[in-house]
Amino acid sequence: MRREDTRGLPDTMIKDQSSCVMVDANGEEVEITDADVRRLALSFIREAWDEGLAHGIDSSALAHAALFSAMMDLVSQFGEEAVTQFAEELPMRVERGDYSVDRLVH
Repeated sequence: MRREDTRGLPDTMIKDQSSCVMVDANGEEVEITDADVRRLALSFIREAWDEGLAHGIDSSALAHAALFSAMMDLVSQFGEEAVTQFAEELPMRVERGDYSVDRLVH
């Protein structure tokens, strides 16, 4: 049985990075958690998404492009096998509500 972290990622896709250091607006280094990094990353993606919509790009085209880009990046970082294992869990995670709009981002 393969082990997974709390996000459902196979071991081969887990980075040992519970916190990292970023530079704030004042140029000071600030330690932030992995969850903070994911929230910040999502805010950048949402900004790009909104900009695409404002330029008339259909949301389904944006979704396909985002998924394609994400899968390419994951395969590049972790390899086909790990991403395949991750993708096999997607139907269960969708049914469980992990990607529902009303669910809080962790």
